[in-house]
Amino acid sequence: MSRSILLLLPLLASVIAGCLTPVRAVPTPTPWPTPVLSEQKTYMVMRGTVEDRFQLIAEVAPLRWESLAFAVDGKLGAILVSEGEQAEEGQILAELIMPDLLEQLEQARLDLSRAESVLWVYENELSFDLKRAQLEVRRVELLLAQARNTGDTDQIGLQEVALELAQLDLSQVESRVDPSLEQAVARAQLAVAALERQVEERRIRAPFSGQVVAVGINLNSMRGPLELPQRRADVPAFSPFVVIVEPQPVELIVSSQSARVGDLVLDQELTAIHRWAQDEPFPVRVAKLPTISSGDRFTPGYPGSIHLSVEGESPPLAAGEFITIQVVAAVRDDTLVLPDAAVRRFGGRTFVVVQDGDRQRRIDIRTGLESQGVVEVLEGLEEGDVIVGR
Repeated sequence: MSRSILLLLPLLASVIAGCLTPVRAVPTPTPWPTPVLSEQKTYMVMRGTVEDRFQLIAEVAPLRWESLAFAVDGKLGAILVSEGEQAEEGQILAELIMPDLLEQLEQARLDLSRAESVLWVYENELSFDLKRAQLEVRRVELLLAQARNTGDTDQIGLQEVALELAQLDLSQVESRVDPSLEQAVARAQLAVAALERQVEERRIRAPFSGQVVAVGINLNSMRGPLELPQRRADVPAFSPFVVIVEPQPVELIVSSQSARVGDLVLDQELTAIHRWAQDEPFPVRVAKLPTISSGDRFTPGYPGSIHLSVEGESPPLAAGEFITIQVVAAVRDDTLVLPDAAVRRFGGRTFVVVQDGDRQRRIDIRTGLESQGVVEVLEGLEEGDVIVGR
């Protein structure tokens, strides 16, 4: 090997080492998308009609109902009806335990019957004696008349004396009245009436024929507890224990917590729609609004509610059903209107962007009714103005 080759070896090694050094790749630039300008939608101010409409949900409720309570404190004796059962007027629905009182009433009725019997026997005897005395007076009067016709002075004198005696007997019978017997009957009647009143205070009767919808202690709604009270449970006086209703007629109840319910006014005409008869809307009227004191008074299931009366014909309505109420709060005819999408609100301002040729400018406006995506424009725009949407 020649010397020149030896000199080339180090150079060749450095070239090879340089070739083995890793080369850093240059990253490919990411293409930037070309922005696409979206076309702004415009609207024209036009004249039209805006109706402020909203809906409420009402519950069908009986128009006539009564919450019934015992008049005295006591322990529950028997519940004689169940929820959902029909009751006839005057039927006993529930009663407290009162065995001693019932025994006293039975004894008082026996005493009354006995006193009435004694008085009846006495009055019958008196009636017979009175009739007999009256007949005797009549008989002697006839004999006296006969004696006078014959001119027999002796017989005339005798019959005149006999007539005086008969009249005296009649007066005695007529005056023979024993007030103590009538007083005994009156006292017995008062005793029976007092005990009957005490018994009735411990009973609940149906004031009319209807359906029992709730039974329980301290009821606070028309829907009773899941379980009936147990016998001998303590029942406070004047606390609603039974609720009875007449299935018909009915009214509609709207909760005072419903949205926009404050917009309703007394005697306002509304439209009701039954879900099973949507093609048969029927009119209703605001008949009663909540009062300040209504929240404290027992109202079965509807404290402080709005009551709607059904006006005219309606589909069959059953208590507990829910009805849609459509309310037209206000109507503006021939007024300037815009779609809600054209109106902007920011920082307490209500404004629009008006397209004026090639220029756009902001204009504050004053709006009125807003309903179903349509806004009434009261000030700031004119008919025909072109507005740029949001």
